[in-house]
Amino acid sequence: MNVKKQFLNMDERNRLIALNIIAVMYFLTIIALQGVIIYRQFVRGESIADFEDFAVILTVNSLFLISALLYFGAIPVRKISIKIILLGYAGIVVLGSLFTYAKYNLFQNAGLSFSQVLDKIIIVIAVSGIIVLFFVIFTILGKRKLDKELNQE
Repeated sequence: MNVKKQFLNMDERNRLIALNIIAVMYFLTIIALQGVIIYRQFVRGESIADFEDFAVILTVNSLFLISALLYFGAIPVRKISIKIILLGYAGIVVLGSLFTYAKYNLFQNAGLSFSQVLDKIIIVIAVSGIIVLFFVIFTILGKRKLDKELNQE
């Protein structure tokens, strides 16, 4: 009989506690990184190019975190409908547009003209579409994976 030895001899309770601590520390790290980015941009007035690497890491990390949660079923999705997808997309576009407007017109002295704001909103619409598409694909793949696992049992 081949019994696998578990890492650090952790039982279920110990593993659950460790996973909870890891999740909290991960969340605090992401919040701290976001705080550093906001501080550097708005308090110190640094150019985005000075900390663009942090912003890219944070963005990609957040996308993969949510995608993984959707794929592995941590975020329960009962039914994917076009209405829900479009509402989510609209919500992301509105939030992105508001953030973009505030960033360029409230926190920077020069501000943007109306045509420049429209150019930024077009970028927000495109990026939001990619994000929603990414989430929908991982949700569908996760549901297929879960259905396959349930059918094998």
